[in-house]
Amino acid sequence: MLKILIKCFVLLLCAACSRQVEYTGSFSDGLPEPDKTQVFDLPEDYGTKQIDTFYLDINDNGIRDTIVRGRFVTGTAHSYTFYDIYLDSGELLTHLTTHEGADCVLRAHKFQLRPFLITSASRPIGDDYMESTKAKVETFRIDNNKIESVHSKEYRPICDVRYLLDTQ
Repeated sequence: MLKILIKCFVLLLCAACSRQVEYTGSFSDGLPEPDKTQVFDLPEDYGTKQIDTFYLDINDNGIRDTIVRGRFVTGTAHSYTFYDIYLDSGELLTHLTTHEGADCVLRAHKFQLRPFLITSASRPIGDDYMESTKAKVETFRIDNNKIESVHSKEYRPICDVRYLLDTQ
């Protein structure tokens, strides 16, 4: 009887552990130090807190393009980061956002500079942010000044998708 109780306890403990946050690393989106940073005082702790601007040649035409990274805070754990990527012509190439909860990140992006690639990991929300769901990692490149998908793969259920980007 004691063996059965111990087995049940271990199974319950393992089930509880499997719902814990999987990612404990220090995530980097891969962008270098920004060329310009603006920080905003938010008396209500709601809104765009910081904007970083990067001038990088992302389409290999010899002219610097612009990536704007902004941190939007909500006064809760559900803030997000946005990325606006502009070609040297001023045309918005793409707008990306993260999707962050207190326990897990459901969408994140990582940049590679040479060659320029964007790898995005995402998963749908389950009953709550901590419920692991199947994730997808997709890699994009710029071709003829357009974003195109070059690779996509589905992964096992996971809580925090940053783990998948750090293991790429």
